[in-house]
Amino acid sequence: MDVSPVGVLDHGPIPCFQHTAIYLLSTSMNEDAQRGSGRDAACPVPNCPIPIDLILRSSDKVLLGAHKANLEHFSDGFPSVDSVSDSEEPVDLTEDSATLKLLLSGVHKQKLPTLSGLGSKQLLGLAEAGEKYFVYGVMAVCSERIRAESRMVKDEATAATYFAYAAKFGYLEVADAVAPFMIPFDVDTMYDRLKGYDVAFLAWMRYREQYVAISDILTRNYTVPELFNVLGFVPCSSWALYLNGIRKKLPMSVKGHLQLIGANFDRLEWIFDDLQDLLKECTCERCYSAACRWKEKWKQASLNIKPFSSFV
Repeated sequence: MDVSPVGVLDHGPIPCFQHTAIYLLSTSMNEDAQRGSGRDAACPVPNCPIPIDLILRSSDKVLLGAHKANLEHFSDGFPSVDSVSDSEEPVDLTEDSATLKLLLSGVHKQKLPTLSGLGSKQLLGLAEAGEKYFVYGVMAVCSERIRAESRMVKDEATAATYFAYAAKFGYLEVADAVAPFMIPFDVDTMYDRLKGYDVAFLAWMRYREQYVAISDILTRNYTVPELFNVLGFVPCSSWALYLNGIRKKLPMSVKGHLQLIGANFDRLEWIFDDLQDLLKECTCERCYSAACRWKEKWKQASLNIKPFSSFV
């Protein structure tokens, strides 16, 4: 399967500087003020000897100096040097200054900036910018950092942002790492998060269905023969005590089960193990085996869960 940024999901045209006209955007400021402020813009790389021939203005109105030749050489999201008319007017970008400084550092002949100190929001902002302007060095370092951090995600909010990034740009290993955190999300929530990425949404639906099947195992009213494997057998009173205990500990809805399971089955396993003491007074000598058989059904289903990427 092609897992390149544009190979897995058709995410439509990404706005890039592919036309000279974008470099000639006018602003509400007068031309003299623009030119005067442009002369104060500096390259974000310290002691950079390359002359500045392009001024960029961030969403928070910070002016940054750039080099047309570098943008052409290190990315595919900017036009060639020959296609750009000379202008002292700043070019407005939608990214903030912190993101652009890191992005521009990645279009120089030097080591890429370290990302270890970035929070998840800043990291994703830079990753999005790298993908948007096809700055391949930044794309690579961001995807590797996000891949590493996705293995340590512990909250649903961070997992959701990483999952959306992975689905949008085709980083399936990241999506697989955080997909279990998406299980408790309802269908409408995930549809909103993945709007425009129907392939990813349908894949998530099929992935989530595996967990819904486990919920069915937990809530199904098993008949005695099914668990005890003996037709006509009537268990002793310990079984009813155990069954009622399980029902009180388990949520009584699919959504509740999905929230209980979350990214792992530890809490579910604890419930089944903790209540086995209720079987110690068993007189029919079959209740414990039946309890183990019930637990084995959902555990086997959990071991057979396929990763998100298998549905894309």
